[in-house]
Amino acid sequence: MKVPGRAWLQFEIEAQGPATTIRQTAIFDPVGMLGLLYWYALYPLHELIFAGMLRGIVKAIPVTPRTAAAPEKFDV
Repeated sequence: MKVPGRAWLQFEIEAQGPATTIRQTAIFDPVGMLGLLYWYALYPLHELIFAGMLRGIVKAIPVTPRTAAAPEKFDV
């Protein structure tokens, strides 16, 4: 994807007892005024897209006895 700057997603997964937390961070390093305009103009759309992506990842986790017994913890 071509954007006016550098962009990447970072995922962090942390086990906390019986629960697991997944954290997704979108990072954008804009180039020039066009990069700044791009980021702030599309910020609301990116927020929806990334939240949906994270929900999809959580839904794709297979149900096992360990995950079925763990309380669900999901913050977007």
